[in-house]
Amino acid sequence: MATPTDYIFQSASVQKGGLYQFMIDKMKAAGWQDISSNPTTDFVVLRSTGVNEDKNLVIQLRPLPAAGTVANNVTTSNFSQMSYRLVDSYTPGASGAAGTFGRSSLAWTDLYLIPAAVNTQLAMDTVCNVKWYADAGKFIMAIEYPPATGYGPMLIYIGQPDSSYVAESNSAGLLVGVTANAPAATSVQIDNTSDGSGSVTAPYVMATQSLLPTQNPNNANKYVVSDIYYGNSTEGVRGKLDGVGCMLNNGNVLTGDNIVVDIQTYYVLVCKTQANTSFPTPALVIRIV
Repeated sequence: MATPTDYIFQSASVQKGGLYQFMIDKMKAAGWQDISSNPTTDFVVLRSTGVNEDKNLVIQLRPLPAAGTVANNVTTSNFSQMSYRLVDSYTPGASGAAGTFGRSSLAWTDLYLIPAAVNTQLAMDTVCNVKWYADAGKFIMAIEYPPATGYGPMLIYIGQPDSSYVAESNSAGLLVGVTANAPAATSVQIDNTSDGSGSVTAPYVMATQSLLPTQNPNNANKYVVSDIYYGNSTEGVRGKLDGVGCMLNNGNVLTGDNIVVDIQTYYVLVCKTQANTSFPTPALVIRIV
């Protein structure tokens, strides 16, 4: 497929216990393949050549928390932490045999499905309102919970942004950004360094940045939405998180607000920040029309 220019989110209702499989199903429908040769040991290993078919994007997912507690499986219990690894590469074994990971000793990282403290439970049959976008390079999902839970929305961003300002081979540019329990404050976790730099043995964080006004809206009642960039002092600005914008969170916008720009409609999510968030502000914006 060609590089996307529009990132229009679709809506669905999903039980909390089905969110893990929902993510996998939508990524597979968008062009990712589960190449795991042994789901018992390797779990789900999703691979894609990206939107321009020039990458080797790989991410490993499992329905267990980083601690590996089988009883806390998010698909069969009320627990809410799945986990992932940015394994860099994967070679399947024979059918039923374990494959070979590029980073076989890499630790798992928790990916929370509710914005709450570690090991918090929420009933599996809780119906969540989901807005999602998927293509061969990325999957973005916003989750809203019933008001009775007391949880504000959260957002998960997995994949290779299209607005990359450096050369990134294979899976080097694949990243994960979350509004709940990110590994570091206002940072995404990225697979590897860009081409021309020495590769690293484990993923690392890159800070996110935006241009937020001191007041929103302005005196003409116009709101400013900023793009979200990521980078660090070594590599500079590396890319932009396509499909998600952000706004000043000053109480003048609420979850569910719509912002109309010409014929495009954007949906506001004032996310609940639990511990660290990857984003510069809790107020995020996604396109729905």
